[in-house]
Amino acid sequence: MSPVELEIEILDHIRAACAAHADECDQPPKAILLNPGNYQLVGWHEVFGLPVLPDDRVAPKRFKLVCGTGHGGYCAEGVVYWDAVGAAYVAAPPAQEAN
Repeated sequence: MSPVELEIEILDHIRAACAAHADECDQPPKAILLNPGNYQLVGWHEVFGLPVLPDDRVAPKRFKLVCGTGHGGYCAEGVVYWDAVGAAYVAAPPAQEAN
């Protein structure tokens, strides 16, 4: 499968999952998590207005919609969390002490 075909396949599945999610849940999704390898391959930072984040918990060629509160992926600055009102915040790793 070519990288373009993979992108099309993942995008089609994300679109279908967002539609199904809208029918089943009263909260909109807050982010899309991709396997880090797929994240690097497709290079997406946003899809359908949702941030796209790499996450080791996601299997290759799969994704997860983040809905609700709690852990929601990673970014260069640290771990991403979502609060009860839907705002994202990053828990930056503790600074290393110089010896």
